[in-house]
Amino acid sequence: MVSPDRNRRVEEAGENRRLLIYHPAGVFFALAAAIAVTLPWLWLLPLEDPWLAHVRLGLFGFGGIAISGYIMTAQKAWTGRAFPVPALLAGGLALGGRLASLGFPAHRWPITLFSLPVAIMVAWPVLRARRWDKLPLATVPLVLVAAEILLPDLPELAGFLPVALAVLILAVGGRLVRSFVMEGHRRRGLDVRQGPPLWQGIVPLVVGLLCDDVIGMLALFAAMAWVAARSLGGMRLGEANRMLCLGYAGLVPGILAIAAARAGLVPQLVQVHALTMATMGPMILAIAARATMRRSPEGELLPRRRHWSALWLMLGAAALRCLAALPGQMPMALLLAGIAWSTAWMLFLSVQIQALAMPAPFPVLSARRLS
Repeated sequence: MVSPDRNRRVEEAGENRRLLIYHPAGVFFALAAAIAVTLPWLWLLPLEDPWLAHVRLGLFGFGGIAISGYIMTAQKAWTGRAFPVPALLAGGLALGGRLASLGFPAHRWPITLFSLPVAIMVAWPVLRARRWDKLPLATVPLVLVAAEILLPDLPELAGFLPVALAVLILAVGGRLVRSFVMEGHRRRGLDVRQGPPLWQGIVPLVVGLLCDDVIGMLALFAAMAWVAARSLGGMRLGEANRMLCLGYAGLVPGILAIAAARAGLVPQLVQVHALTMATMGPMILAIAARATMRRSPEGELLPRRRHWSALWLMLGAAALRCLAALPGQMPMALLLAGIAWSTAWMLFLSVQIQALAMPAPFPVLSARRLS
């Protein structure tokens, strides 16, 4: 029997490595980016229900496909096995579901025919390996499927889901940031610092979301302070960590928008777009870009110029879109936000498509492991 250490050494040496197009990180991150490019322009199409199509393609398409791609990639480290279904097959189902929902936004059959099988594919390997600690994250696509089924009858979910995804980003992103920051310290021979514990960020955010009073408002600001502290901890530990921490810091404007909307200072639409464009977008980019970053001779990840340009354009797009949602603003801000957002994801996609014909790096989303 070949030992796991031998398998790991073989893979690190470059043997038996599949092309990125056959890897979930290649297929699903490319699909998420392609969907993101189209999102600002759906309103120009003669759709049956443009609002519902925009929500289904944005939250469940862009967001759901990116989350699925991350879980499919991470589950190999959780279970010790490669994803059991061909990535192109799973990606084809995911894309088919999005195209069907675009043409039939008020119908549920695309969800059960396309999205549900993909969500089961995502959860099954983790369930089979009995990784109960990872199962809550692995079942997020199933939760999104249930929410999408309910969406036509409960349109208020479109406002609730970005908030729920912000909690998910704080929890999962917080673990990622801590893990990569600790690795950054080890690479530089520094004392390994775990930083503030994760519960100190989750508890204030949950309290702030549940309490609609002064205590809730103070809790939201405490959550923002925690995110800022966690983000600042990794800014000097490599370019990839800096990008990840900047993406994670996108929670700050998202949570701030929640507080401002609750106080009546901004419309609810500002909160929605801050959470989707300033929080979800940069965090997805910072994680997905790791699969196509350059690697130094020491194996450390180095974001490409197009990755950095995409991040700054995305943050600018979020600011412009929130500005356009304020009363009395010019439509030009809306147009510029759409152009900046689409350009950002086209830059990411240009790197991703080029990398699809190359062997997937190992590890896919992190620097080469220290011996």
